[in-house]
Parts: sequence; structure tokens; C-alpha cells
Amino acid sequence: MKKIAFYLTTLILLTMSSLPLAGQTIERKTLTWEKRKIDIGAVLQEKGAVEAEFFALNENQDSIYITDIFTDCGCTTVQYTKDTLVNGQIASLKVKFDPDQKGGEFSKGIIVRTNLDIYGDTLFLEGINMPIPENAEMAFPHRVGTLGFRLTAVNMGYIFTNEPKVKYVEVYNFGNSPIGFKEVQDKIPNYMAVSLEPSQLQPLQRGLLVMTYDGAAKNDLGFFDEVISIGLDRDDLNLGIRVMSVVYEYFQPVPKSLENRVPKLGIANVEIDLREISANSKVSRSITMTNMGQEPLNIRKVATNCDCVEIELDKNDLQSGESTELRFTFDPKGRRGIDHKHISIFSNDPLNPVRTIVVRSSVK
Repeated sequence: MKKIAFYLTTLILLTMSSLPLAGQTIERKTLTWEKRKIDIGAVLQEKGAVEAEFFALNENQDSIYITDIFTDCGCTTVQYTKDTLVNGQIASLKVKFDPDQKGGEFSKGIIVRTNLDIYGDTLFLEGINMPIPENAEMAFPHRVGTLGFRLTAVNMGYIFTNEPKVKYVEVYNFGNSPIGFKEVQDKIPNYMAVSLEPSQLQPLQRGLLVMTYDGAAKNDLGFFDEVISIGLDRDDLNLGIRVMSVVYEYFQPVPKSLENRVPKLGIANVEIDLREISANSKVSRSITMTNMGQEPLNIRKVATNCDCVEIELDKNDLQSGESTELRFTFDPKGRRGIDHKHISIFSNDPLNPVRTIVVRSSVK
């Protein structure tokens, strides 16, 4: 009986002691970081390690010191402030990334724990690792003069109007003399900027074209395939670069409660089958489009993926409940077999800013 009573008493005490712990919430007192993510851009392996620095402010009344730093990769090392930080003092973390043969985009996590925050803050160091090519001739097969490129064109991908997009393009100087860019570039469009890193590319040296594309300054939407001309600093030569891009308008996320209020583009039919048609006859159809929202709808642009499709739109601005007709004419001349054409509609509908109508046919 005494043993049973002892075990019961011990169990009750353990249970009672565990109850307060289960209900406890550990108060986190964290550092205030200037940035939680730093993008160091493209990193050429031959340049060696690259450093970035994070800063944090202690806005708490209690003193804080960093206890532990954890990284998710041996290629990332950290030097940090080890002094105790009183209110108002700033901590510094110097993060060094050592590039290797693993090419591509990377995101390295750094967990910072302090005496007042056992969970830790997570910081991120991001960029693009570009290893040294084993064979420059094979790595840069496309030549423009003495400059070698990996591809025949630069694909900027999707570009949104809320912020410019930066693309890093490897370039190799196969020539016998240095190459740089002219200070004044009067043939590059105003929505693009191009620079060379380093500014003078030595013979048999790899560098980067840093291309910045401003979607808002482009002032147009859709797919673009264009050639820009960059002036070189010798012999009045120009470097022609083919650039492809898709520009989309950016809209802030819409709260669920406002989804029925915002402009909303309704399309009567987004898949049209013309069935069997003759290559010698044009075909026309009409599509009804309606503003299903409560706020005014503006159709920014209607584009097609072929010059063989002509578009007519009655009106671009629709009030709530108002409709308009979109007419298209397809000229199948010179075509045979199964055919697909796309009509893209850009509007200020923030939920679906780009809608696509597919036109199918079998051309005889």
C-alpha cells in the first residue's frame, strides 16, 4: 500500500507541475532587422567569395546578445556582433557566400538566435551562382562579333509593372583586345538599361550583361520580341541583342469581401471552334464581353498571336452590367490542317487581368 500511495503521489505531483508549463507562452523579444533578405545578384565563380551585410536594431528595453547562428550550407559562413546590445544599439552580420560548381539560383537560410529568442529569426541570402565553364567554345556557341553568348536571344520572362526586372546574361570576349560600352547609348529604348560587368571585358574573359527592363515605362502589355542595339567603345560597332518579354500589369491582391465590387470581365465564349473551313475564305465571328463587376471596366488591349487575325472592338470602357462586341476575322490563306489561334484580352479586372480566347479550326 505504501508503494502504491508513493506512486500515486508522485504521479499527481508530476501532473500538477506539467500543467503550468503547458499553458505558458514564451515571450519573444526580437531584433528589428533592416532587411531579412538580400539579393546579391549573379556570382561568377572565378571572382571568389561574395559578402553581404545584415543590420539589426535592439528596440527592446532588455539587453540582447546573439547566442547561435545556423546556416543551411557549408558554402555560407557568418561573422557577427558578439557584444551585448542595449536598447538602441545595432548588430551586424557579415555573410560570405563561396560559389561552387552548382549553378543556378540559390536561397541560403541563416537562423539567428538570441538570449531572448530561442526560436530565432530567419534571414535569406539569394542570388544566381554561375560556375566557370569547362570549355568556353562550347559554352558560348553564339557569336556577335568577338563576343560569345550561350543563347541567340535573351528571354526576360514575365515582367510586371510594379517593379523593374533584372536579368544577368553571361558574355565571353573571344577577341584579342578589351571591349566596353559607349557612355552614351542613344539606341536603347527608355524602358531598358544595359551595363557591362566589368566595364572593360579583357580578352578571354567572362563577364555579365546586366539588363534591366521597366514594365511600367514600356507602357504596353503582352508579348514582345525586339532587337536592341548597344554601342561598343571601339570602331563604332554596335551589338545587336534580341530580347523577348511578356509584360503584365500588376494589381494588388483583392480582399475576399471586395471580389464582387471590382471590375470583372465576363466573356460569353472563350473557346470557339470554327470547324472545317476553306483556306480561300476569311471567317468572322463576334464575342460578347460584359462587365460583371460593380466598378468600371477598362479593356487595356486586345492582341493576337498571328497577323492573320484582325480585331475590332466596339468600346473599351464598360460600366457595371454593360456589354460590348469583340469581332475577329481569321484569314486562313496559305494554311492547312488543324489550326489554333489565341486572342489575349488585357483589362483592369484585378482577379483575371489577362483572359485568352482560343479559336480552333481545320483548314482545307
